[in-house]
Amino acid sequence: MCSGAHVLEFLRYLDQFGKTKIHNHSCPFFGLPNPPAPCPCPLRQAWGSLDALIGRLRAAYEEHGGRPEANPFGARAVRLYLREVRDFQSKARGVSYDKKRKRPKPRPTPVPTPTTSTTTTSTTTSGTTSSSATLS
Repeated sequence: MCSGAHVLEFLRYLDQFGKTKIHNHSCPFFGLPNPPAPCPCPLRQAWGSLDALIGRLRAAYEEHGGRPEANPFGARAVRLYLREVRDFQSKARGVSYDKKRKRPKPRPTPVPTPTTSTTTTSTTTSGTTSSSATLS
């Protein structure tokens, strides 16, 4: 059986294969979003990637019959770990991860109805119908 501890071990393992530069507290570029020079800080997994992965795994667990309360990907320890990673990376890179505000939906603009033609129908004495269209 998988537990939250196993998920944390997996996330720490994945961290070594990251491609995002995360500055250490001792780095002179700590807190700068665009450092002016290279530094020896490690490459780590980005918080957004870890969060998306855990979200997909949590959903897959429940889709395949797992009980939500027993889901190891939704364990409190995993949520806390992700929060710590997010907070550390936002400070290290100078980027804030605030919740996005929902934008109001734009109102649909009414489409004007064209009034370009009128049709008149008349009957002749021979019983045939003719139509004539006039443009206005």
